[in-house]
Amino acid sequence: MSPWDRRARRARFLADSFASAREILTFYAGLAEWQGRTAPQATSFSSAVAAIPLLLEYVKASSPHALAQAAREFEIPQAERVLRSYWEGQADLSINDFFARAALQPYASSLPEGLDCPWCIKPPQAGCLHAQGDGLAFKLVCALCLRRRPFPRTQCPGCGESAESNIASFTAPDFPHMRLLACETCKGYLHVVDLERDLAAIPEVDELAGLPMDLWAVESGYHKLQPNLAGV
Repeated sequence: MSPWDRRARRARFLADSFASAREILTFYAGLAEWQGRTAPQATSFSSAVAAIPLLLEYVKASSPHALAQAAREFEIPQAERVLRSYWEGQADLSINDFFARAALQPYASSLPEGLDCPWCIKPPQAGCLHAQGDGLAFKLVCALCLRRRPFPRTQCPGCGESAESNIASFTAPDFPHMRLLACETCKGYLHVVDLERDLAAIPEVDELAGLPMDLWAVESGYHKLQPNLAGV
């Protein structure tokens, strides 16, 4: 089973458990399957651009209304410019960022060692904890290539704040394997998934299920370091 198929299966499992995020998770499951079908051909930047018409057709047929409308309005001749701008880190938080990221993720995830994803240095999509020795190691998940890299547990991935008194961790009973890591300096936060508490968890998928935690964080004055594919 490919990583994309595993993400799709996990999203459908979570959709059955978390009604508040069911629409998002069901849509993502189909998107991950679409990405899996395009991944074998995603060998270059131009292949990601070429996949845009197929992505638009999928989104028109399967996405929530606002995104489907954006797909109908997307100008295909502008695809290369939109994807190039996103690839170079010039995301503007517009709805076109979704199309760029969805098309580029299969290509970015296939980059060989030594050819770094340009988004790995940007705020991450999520974090995860996994067993290492007698403790837990912390890694960040890139929003574009979805690969993981080690990072200090007591440092903010957004602004670099390292004073423990300014780094908070919040939990919710409905999400026992997840927490929010929040910085009191920059007010940024991200979801952290504990892979020891749920061995089947996939950080970039499970964080989609944490919509109630996102709503609480925003109401509490925090902002997400990196919106997910659902725009949350």
